Amino acid sequence: MQLKRTLFAGGLASMLLLAACNGESKEEAGTEEETAEETSEDAMTYSGVNGDYTFTNFTPVEIPATDAEGNETTVQAVAVEFEYTNTSERTSTPSEAFSLDMAIRQVSDTGDAPTENYTMDLDDEGEFADGKAAASEMVEPGDSATAVVAYGPLDPELPTHLQARENPVEETESLDHEIELELESEEATEE
Repeated sequence: MQLKRTLFAGGLASMLLLAACNGESKEEAGTEEETAEETSEDAMTYSGVNGDYTFTNFTPVEIPATDAEGNETTVQAVAVEFEYTNTSERTSTPSEAFSLDMAIRQVSDTGDAPTENYTMDLDDEGEFADGKAAASEMVEPGDSATAVVAYGPLDPELPTHLQARENPVEETESLDHEIELELESEEATEE
């Protein structure tokens, strides 16, 4: 009888210990899952005809330009940082794929205003130098690259949107994401 009690107590203690360890594992696993979800919420993703995109940052930038009178000035633009994975069957650059799948537009009551590609006008030695260089390098099907493209000019009074281009030949998912940018007002840039 004494032996049965000892075995029963030992078995019960082992079960409690295993249950306690298993409970900690579930809590740790839950924390890891929550962290992965938070990380994925920070980055926006999109799958287009030419590739998969994970957008990591939208940064307002000033691009050198010349006004109508020939004076040197700057225009406001947005630098879009993203991870590009080529899912097409042909080699392409991240910049080319982005322009075929996506668009940066400003939205107003009168409609959408397109922007121009200013990627080549980004500073060659600035903050976005590596991403700018990667934007024009060829990416083989199945490979990935981290790149930066820039689009403008942007009107600080209008909301800026990242939108998916509609493809009549292939079914693509829709995307219309408003980019939160702090652009300088025109009065501030004139002073």
